[in-house]
Amino acid sequence: MFAKLLSRLVPLPASAHDHLFSTFAPEGAPPQVLNTIYHQYRDAMPDERVPPQHAHFRALVDRIIGANWRRLDGIELRRVGSAYVSCFERAEAFEFQLALWRVDPGFRDLLVKTREQLIAELIPLAAAESARRAHFSRWKECRSAPLDIEADSLLGLIQQMAPDDWHQIVLGWDWNLGVAELGWITAQRTCDRATAVFALCAGSPGDVATRRARHDDHGGFVRELAARIEGGFYPTAELALDLPMRQRFAFEAELATARATGVSPWQIPDALISYEGQRRHVPKYAVSNGRVHYEYEYWLGRFGT
Repeated sequence: MFAKLLSRLVPLPASAHDHLFSTFAPEGAPPQVLNTIYHQYRDAMPDERVPPQHAHFRALVDRIIGANWRRLDGIELRRVGSAYVSCFERAEAFEFQLALWRVDPGFRDLLVKTREQLIAELIPLAAAESARRAHFSRWKECRSAPLDIEADSLLGLIQQMAPDDWHQIVLGWDWNLGVAELGWITAQRTCDRATAVFALCAGSPGDVATRRARHDDHGGFVRELAARIEGGFYPTAELALDLPMRQRFAFEAELATARATGVSPWQIPDALISYEGQRRHVPKYAVSNGRVHYEYEYWLGRFGT
């Protein structure tokens, strides 16, 4: 009991949070590296997570030189270099920077406050990452678990699955495997429309629509799928796509390019990508590297306890 009380009174050593940082350039990063780090996440979408180190470094640099990066030298370069150390390096390098700025208590306090805020944000992220790794620690066991279906081919296994499984397979499909399995899935009337829309957009319909010379299996599959969607082939539209913003914009651009041709089969209805659906898919199976296995969450809930 006394030890617990004492631990609350005695501050942690500065190095206690070093596990949250990975030493990169403890002697200082050159200007070109500082420039790269500053701009690394400038195009991040609102739903894309920017690592706290980069966010705080960018905020510090903006306070030091303004929001427009320029050639650095003299005192500005020293300050930006210290900002980098504060956000990316371990305790020893950080404390050295504080010693350098003892004659400028205002800037020194700014570095200290930034470091404290950064650590406060990194601690729960580290805990979440640890929990994620623990959660997926049985991934190899799941991959090797014997299935309750059998077939001589990947397609034969897929033919025994349900639409939710097909959706999962299409979301993670490796196009280097070809399009035969995708062609079978999207030829089924029970295939959900969201599955077909994702397959179409992932197949670069804009590129296929504007390059008439492309008559390979890929182009033929994309054209046939576009014709089905254009003609309202899929009566079931339960599943939501729930795409990241970057992927959504890319898919919308592909469809816009295809529609701009003004001909069939590219006169695809609007709002297919933004359709919210009625539910998320709940698959039993998945495919990785051309091999069928149980979907991890299903396996963990059914066999992992």
